Amino acid sequence: MNFESESEVLELETIPERERLDRPGRNRRRRSAPRRLFLHDLAITMGAEATAMASSLLLTAILSRWMGARPLSEYLLLRRVLSWALGVMLLGMATGLPRYVAHSAGNGSKNESPYFLAALLCMIPANLCLGAVIYPFRAAFALWLFGDAQEAGLVVALLLLLIGYAIHRAVYGYYRGLLEMARANLLEVLNAAILPLAVVLVMARSHSVAAMMGTTGVLMAGVAALFAIPVLRRLRGAPSLHLVKCCRELIQYGVPRIPGEFGAAAITALGPMLAVHYIKIARVTPLLLGLNMLMVIGYAAGPLGVVLLSKVSMMLGQNQHDAVQARLRLLVAGVMELSVFTCIQLAIFADVVVRAWVGPGFVNDMGVIRVVLLAIPFYLFFAALRSTIDAATVKPYNTANVMTSLAVYVALIFAWIEFFPGQSLLGGIAAALLISQILLALLTARTFRRSYGVGVPWRKLGPSFTAALVLGAAALAFRSWQSGPLPLPEAVLAEALLAAIYLAVLARLGSGWLSYAWNVGVCRRAGWTVPAPESGGAK
Repeated sequence: MNFESESEVLELETIPERERLDRPGRNRRRRSAPRRLFLHDLAITMGAEATAMASSLLLTAILSRWMGARPLSEYLLLRRVLSWALGVMLLGMATGLPRYVAHSAGNGSKNESPYFLAALLCMIPANLCLGAVIYPFRAAFALWLFGDAQEAGLVVALLLLLIGYAIHRAVYGYYRGLLEMARANLLEVLNAAILPLAVVLVMARSHSVAAMMGTTGVLMAGVAALFAIPVLRRLRGAPSLHLVKCCRELIQYGVPRIPGEFGAAAITALGPMLAVHYIKIARVTPLLLGLNMLMVIGYAAGPLGVVLLSKVSMMLGQNQHDAVQARLRLLVAGVMELSVFTCIQLAIFADVVVRAWVGPGFVNDMGVIRVVLLAIPFYLFFAALRSTIDAATVKPYNTANVMTSLAVYVALIFAWIEFFPGQSLLGGIAAALLISQILLALLTARTFRRSYGVGVPWRKLGPSFTAALVLGAAALAFRSWQSGPLPLPEAVLAEALLAAIYLAVLARLGSGWLSYAWNVGVCRRAGWTVPAPESGGAK
C-alpha cells in the first residue's frame, strides 16, 4: 500500500448490521442517539481497572504497614496461587464465554443467554469437586503451595475465592460479551476494588489473611449472584438442546486453552512457590512485590483485552477484516511506545515507589524488583494481544506459546538452583522470569502476524524508542543529583513533566495511535481515516 495515497476508514459503531438494516426509516432523534464507541467502552473499562488497581495497592500498603512482612507475603503469595488456580478452574470460560456471546450478538441469532448458564454448569461443579479433593488434605496442600503445613487456612480461603471468582467471571463475561460494559465494570469495581478493601478494613484486627480472603470469596459470590438476576430472567424459554450445544461449544473452545491460562499464571506463581521451599516466606516479599508491580502495570493492557475480544469477535463475525487490521496496527504501536517508556521510568524510580507504597523496609532489595520490572514491555505486549489471537481462531495458539515460555522459565530456575546454589535465589528467579517473558513476546508477535498479517513496525518505532531512552537518561541524571531519598511529590512532578514531553514528541513524530485516540476520544469523531502503513512497515 502507498502511505501517501491510500487510507483505511474505521467505522467505530458496533451495532450489528441486522439492526442498521432493520431501521431504514429511523428519525432524526434516533440518529442522534449515543453510539457505542470503542474508546467509550475502553475508557470506562480502564476506569474500573484503575479503581481495582488502586484498591490492590492500598490493600498491600495496609497489610505491610499494619501487619508486617509475613502477612503481606501470605497475601501476595495467595494472590499468585489464586491466579494460577483460576487458569485451570475457569476452564477457559473467561475467554470463551464473552467470545461466543459476542459472536451470537453479532450475527443476530439472539441466543446469548444460554451461554451464561452453560458456563456456570461447567465451572461451579468443577470447583466444588476440587474443594472436595483438597479440603481433607489441606495441610499437605498448604505445605506444597505455601511452604508450611500450618498455612492450611490459606488453602480454605483459596477454595472460597475460587468459587467466588467462578460466579463473578461468568456474570462479568456475559455482560462483557454483550458489550454492556457499564454493568460489567460496576460488578468489577464492587468485587475487585470495594469489597476486598472493605473486608480488610473491618477484619484488620484479626491479623488473619486467611479469614479476610475467605470472607472476600463468600461475599464476592453473593454480589455476583445479585448481578446475575437479570441474566437468569433472559433464560426463560431457552431450549435445553441449545443449552447442551452451548456447553459443548464452550468446552471445545475453553478446555484446549486451559494449559495456556495455567501456564500464563504459573509464570508469576511458580517462582515464589518454589522460593518458599528454600527460604522463609517473609524473605520472598521483594520478589512478590516486583511481581505485584508487574501485574499492576498489566492492568493497563487488561481493558484492551476485555474490550477487544468482544469487539474483534463481532467485527470478524461481520467480515470487517480490513477495519480489524487497521485498529490492531495502532494497538501494536501504542503498546510498544508506552510500555518501553513506562519500563525505563519505573525502573529508575522504583525505590521511590516502594518506599511510598510499603515503607522503607524493602528498599535494600531493589535489584530483584528492578529485574522483574524490566519485563514490562514484553509482558504488556503479550497481555494486550492475547485476546485478539483468541478472537481470530478456535485453535489455542496462545497455549503453545505460553507452555513453551513456561518450560524455559522452570528449566532456568532449576538450572540456577543447581549451578549457582550460593547466589541469590530471588535474583535467579527474577532473571528467569525476564528471559521467559522475552521469549513469550517473540512467540506472540509471530502468531499475531500469522493471524492478522500485522507485525511490529520496528522502523517507525525507532524514533519513539530513542526518545524514551533519552528521557530515561534525563531521569537518571535527575536522580544522581539527589543526595538522599527522593521525596514522592518531587518524583511525581518529574515524571509528569517527562511523560508530557514524551507525548509531545510522539505527537510531533505523527504517532498514529495518539492521533486516533485524540480524534475519536476527544473530538468524538465516530469514523476517522487512518493511513495505511507502508508495505514494509509491518516487518
